[in-house]
Amino acid sequence: MGLFNRRSKQREPIDLSQPVDVEAAKRAAACVNAGDLDGADRICAQTGNPRATAFEAFRYIDLED
Repeated sequence: MGLFNRRSKQREPIDLSQPVDVEAAKRAAACVNAGDLDGADRICAQTGNPRATAFEAFRYIDLED
């Protein structure tokens, strides 16, 4: 799916009207923080709204300066 790749080509809008699994977003963020982008993609793909879950995960990703 590639939700956490820089060159994602998905251009359709994110459906924010559906509920987001915040716990899955936190687990996906933990994977991203550990460098496991494929794991983060798998976690988001298992939710009812994968793109919105990935979007929510960005709240929990540690950014380095």
